[in-house]
Amino acid sequence: METRALRYFQAVAERGSLSRAAEFLRISQPAVSRQVGKLEQELGTALFRRHGHGVTLTEAGRILLERSQLALRQLDQTGAEIRGGKGGPSGVISLALPPAAGYFLAPALVARFNAEYPNVFLRIVGGFSGYIQEWLARGQVDFACVHDPLPQRGFEVTPLVEEEVFLVGRPAAGSPRRDHVRIADLPGLPLILPSRPNASRRLLDGWIAEKGIALNIRLEADDHSIIRGLLRRGIGFTLLTRSGFDADFRDSEVEAWPFRPRAFWRLTLVKPANARQSDVADAFMRTVREVARELSRNGLWAGKSLDRARSRG
Repeated sequence: METRALRYFQAVAERGSLSRAAEFLRISQPAVSRQVGKLEQELGTALFRRHGHGVTLTEAGRILLERSQLALRQLDQTGAEIRGGKGGPSGVISLALPPAAGYFLAPALVARFNAEYPNVFLRIVGGFSGYIQEWLARGQVDFACVHDPLPQRGFEVTPLVEEEVFLVGRPAAGSPRRDHVRIADLPGLPLILPSRPNASRRLLDGWIAEKGIALNIRLEADDHSIIRGLLRRGIGFTLLTRSGFDADFRDSEVEAWPFRPRAFWRLTLVKPANARQSDVADAFMRTVREVARELSRNGLWAGKSLDRARSRG
């Protein structure tokens, strides 16, 4: 399989359209179509289902996308390391972050790491923890920050910050009447939650299994900005750390109630245990730990630093 054909295929898969992929690649649509056709002919199967609004991946296409993303990223990293060999350490590092934690961590992390390693290209993607774990397992990212990751063999886990969890929403009829909330109060509240296996859902699932209660889940939303918009409209309540709602809280858009007993999420840095070691990767991990620790201890990130040794899962 040619590298060019794989890059064209990846562009079509990510944009769901031959025309949008051609526009992104700045080539003609027939050229993209020919390369995808060559791949399908070589593999002896269809990679896309065509429909009126674009294309979707077949099962074979999904498998090829997962494998080709990893292979192309490794090629890019190799090329960057060779080209930048004379100008100091180089390469490509990808990091996945939850939205709220990324808002605090990413700017300081990028500024410090780029100052020390200007020839290393950083790629940062955001998403909820459940999706991030999938990206990490598939090799689509090198490192990930995840809230309370599920136990999984073959990954190294470094605790970073422990953040308190709050119930967040606009005051309304039926909202907590005290300055705190208990688990027993949740069934009476319309909840807006991300879908499983997000960390907040797993936390709630554990609570309701222990207490034997049923929740009133108003809707599911797997996007942090959408959830914040729904909260500001008073449509329901959700669970967030302080970093997730601080801006809206300061603007008096929402209120927050701590749980009694108090509840916490632990943000951890995760990497595959069998990943290729390099000085750049080690430096990146060290920088993530340093930045998280300093932000927490300086009061810029509302969380308790967990400056401990790395553990192997």
